[in-house]
Amino acid sequence: MSDRYKILVVEDDALIAMELEERLQDMGYDVLGPAATVEDARQVLDGQRPDAALLDSNLAGVSSTQLAASLAAAGVPVAFCTGYDTIKNLPPELKNAPILTKPIGDADLLKVLKQLIS
Repeated sequence: MSDRYKILVVEDDALIAMELEERLQDMGYDVLGPAATVEDARQVLDGQRPDAALLDSNLAGVSSTQLAASLAAAGVPVAFCTGYDTIKNLPPELKNAPILTKPIGDADLLKVLKQLIS
């Protein structure tokens, strides 16, 4: 059993997802997923609990905010990785969730992960 932190990655762009997964592993994290859709993410989560989650806010036109809200309700800290500066219709429990604007630098990624997991 690994004692590394598990990070759920939900990203619909396969190249970004693979690159993010590789970078997280290089930083010493285990990756759950990456999942390309909310449904995929729910399957990945079945029986597993991540220590934190990085979600693309827009998954092929589908918002990930409901998934983020259910993760937050379960006590899983969430950050959004997006091409946008703001995310529309964020539920109140997510208004303080960090937003990482793509492309995401390693320093920003590491800083937000440490913030989420601390």
